[in-house]
Amino acid sequence: MPESTGSESTDRAVTIYDVAEAAGVAASTVSRALSRPDRVSFRTAERIRQTADRLGYRSRLATRTPGPAEAPTRTDNLGLVVADITNPFFLEILHGAEHAARTQNMTVTVANTQESVPRALRAIEQLIPHVDGLMLASARLSQGEIQKIARTIPTVVVNRPVQGVPSVLVDNHEGAIKAAIHLEAQGARSITYLAGPEDSWADATRWRGLVDAVSHTDSTDPTVSLTSATRLSLEHVRRLAHVSVRQQRVDEPTIRGGRRAFEVWRRDPTDAVLCFNDLVAVGFLQQARVNGVAVPDGVAVIGFDNTEMTTIVSPSLTTVAGPLRAVGRVTAANLIALVKGIRTTFVKPRVLPTRLIVRESTMRLPRR
Repeated sequence: MPESTGSESTDRAVTIYDVAEAAGVAASTVSRALSRPDRVSFRTAERIRQTADRLGYRSRLATRTPGPAEAPTRTDNLGLVVADITNPFFLEILHGAEHAARTQNMTVTVANTQESVPRALRAIEQLIPHVDGLMLASARLSQGEIQKIARTIPTVVVNRPVQGVPSVLVDNHEGAIKAAIHLEAQGARSITYLAGPEDSWADATRWRGLVDAVSHTDSTDPTVSLTSATRLSLEHVRRLAHVSVRQQRVDEPTIRGGRRAFEVWRRDPTDAVLCFNDLVAVGFLQQARVNGVAVPDGVAVIGFDNTEMTTIVSPSLTTVAGPLRAVGRVTAANLIALVKGIRTTFVKPRVLPTRLIVRESTMRLPRR
């Protein structure tokens, strides 16, 4: 393989080895950072992604503008491929996408893949002739598969960065840190993360955030920066360092999966659980009630996504909220721009903030 020149203007395709050399890491570290962020530190992953963007690593996949001989027929229809349409998370994304589409007199067609990669690939193949562009929401496809799709049709990815393909994300890393800070303040000294699908980017970044929250022990600064948005006093960081975290993977990211996860968790319980999504959290709450485990006194529970069910369960569910309808609107707006051939800087992921919504499932009396 030819050596990298370090020039950003070179005409040859930038490779993973060029990114590794410029970032000062091994090629294997670049691969992990772009596919499984839980396996590298947050700071390293950010440095690698920024280096990849600067070098233009696969940035040519970000848009698809028709050439002079190409005059495709517009359908005024956008495709939305979702992992599980029964999950309220995806319904909120859909509502936002439809709002943006209506402003351009366009419609949205939804394909439900039921967490299946073969179903996703088949649905995408069938959608492509009938839509102007695709939104892939929490797709379990590999980076290579998504990049291949983006060469064929304008594509925007939801809730996952794919190098060279436009994406819109919720700041899951920051959200998990906020959850850990809150649980420690409520007296939790051990937290189980009920993890989702192993190939989920959101799952990996949430676990990374939880680990990072309890790992800053060596700083002597008066304040410590956990992320660009979160700074804590050294005393607070030291308290977090006394919290232990572990991961327990659920067999499916649903209410039923949450119930089964409780039965595993109760064999070796912790003070709190942070759940992959609200569905898992609701199932966990239900099974805790069946088994006489009080929430939050017996175990504090936090979900992710702030779907409508968080306020109708008892106790009401503390959750990490992302602006899901805004995610849908921004995704569809970016896709429409690509469809119309508008060239802007789409390659860098658009990251939207999270906030912690505190409800009954974590509000313990402070320890004396």
